[in-house]
Amino acid sequence: MRRAIALVALFAALFALAACTSAPPPAPKPSPVAATTSAAPAPPVALTLEDAAVAVKEQLAADDVARANGDERWALDLARDGQDLLTIAQYRSAGMKPPRYTWGKPTLIVPRQYGNAPLWFATLIDRREKGEPPRKALMVFVKQGDIWQNSFESLLEADLPPLDFDEDGYATALDARDQSIAISPHLMGPLHATIAEEGRAGYASGLIEPGPRTTGYFAEIKRNRESLKAQGLAYDSLFALAVGFPVYAVRTSDGGGLVLYSLTRTTTWTAKVENAQGGHLAIPEEARWALLSAVIIKERRILETQQYVGFIPPKDSRAPAEIVGYDGLVTRASAT
Repeated sequence: MRRAIALVALFAALFALAACTSAPPPAPKPSPVAATTSAAPAPPVALTLEDAAVAVKEQLAADDVARANGDERWALDLARDGQDLLTIAQYRSAGMKPPRYTWGKPTLIVPRQYGNAPLWFATLIDRREKGEPPRKALMVFVKQGDIWQNSFESLLEADLPPLDFDEDGYATALDARDQSIAISPHLMGPLHATIAEEGRAGYASGLIEPGPRTTGYFAEIKRNRESLKAQGLAYDSLFALAVGFPVYAVRTSDGGGLVLYSLTRTTTWTAKVENAQGGHLAIPEEARWALLSAVIIKERRILETQQYVGFIPPKDSRAPAEIVGYDGLVTRASAT
């Protein structure tokens, strides 16, 4: 009996010793998938700086050939949006012999873009017309499918603010409804139209810097109303955001935004008294291609398409927005 008890104690001790001295279980090994997974590389940009440079060169060369041949149809294939209407006006107001330009070296403004959405970029470039000093033009080209087209072109009337470029040279695009700057890009046009019609008395007067392209329009409208009233004519001139035309915007280095947008201006002369009907009124020079008669029976109506460049300060700034670029032409006219 004692021997049996001793054997049981011996086996228990050996079991305990084996349990204490056995090797620990192997450490868990990382999953082969986890061991080989790393951060996914950023997708390639859909439009490179090199592609944009080629597009500018080819577009300007093709446009010059169209102008040299007076080929309006070809020119319209190269244009879209507001530039579509302005191209027609350029050709027809010049008897199908539109001005030809020589161009300087472009400065590209190419936002990072991905996917299959219509691609766009802007370029700042010197534009020279024969016999005229060079002007700095800001142009936007848009690609849909395989075709690049000129969507926007304006001439600078002040220096551009420095823009925000990343380390690879790409600009930062702003959505039309961006809220990070003092005025959302899609509201710049309507506010501009308001101050052009209402002047300093309007609610938008403190939001945009006074000047010839803002309060100057209001002063012009007021003068014309007063002078034409004596002739029995009611004069009016209304501004509006051009419906259907895109708004482009990029970030400036100070956190503000550079905004490119289009307005329409519709000006009317309406005979209000009987002796004003059938009267003659000189046709503005820029509208002579679209109006055949200086006679006003009931009403004369002239429509302009205007393209503007605006600088909007950062959201925390108290400074007003500024108009730094403009181009526009009469694109339609009628008399009844």
